[in-house]
Amino acid sequence: MKRFVLICALLTVFLTSGVAMAVPKELLFPGPEYKSPCDTSKTTICTIEIWLGHKHKKNKLAIKELLKLKSLKVLGHTVQYWRPKGGHPPTNIAIGSAISAEDARFAINFALKFNDRVDGLISRPLNPPNYVAIATSAWDAMSETPITQEDLARLRDPKLTTEAFQSLYYELTNEANVQNKFY
Repeated sequence: MKRFVLICALLTVFLTSGVAMAVPKELLFPGPEYKSPCDTSKTTICTIEIWLGHKHKKNKLAIKELLKLKSLKVLGHTVQYWRPKGGHPPTNIAIGSAISAEDARFAINFALKFNDRVDGLISRPLNPPNYVAIATSAWDAMSETPITQEDLARLRDPKLTTEAFQSLYYELTNEANVQNKFY
């Protein structure tokens, strides 16, 4: 009984401390055989797809310029706009496993500025490592994990290294415990 109480106490301290477990690097980052499809010396985001509310369509050029300032490749379909009476775009974000903490924070801040909020994270194994999607509807509900604003603030912490960011994202999306593997 004493062991049980001790284990429960330690587990409670661990779960409420807010410290992420150390996750093996092979679970956080692409393997050594992975070759990035773009030059990552300026940005680790090779592909970004964004859905924004229709109200932002009038600022289309300014939004594309903002992305270009971050050295992101902006194609005609990079930023798409929700229909005028189609409601609000999804409030999720997908961040690939090879995205740096700095670039991930940029994507989260962009989503907060232009899409009002982020309420869900898309699991990393579903997307290419150098990929970001803001407000994606490409995945079903099983692919998305709700996130609290407190946990979102933890992801936005400028002190996080890339490894710490990816470890926290891994933890928040519960990737270690996914029962139904996607592939």
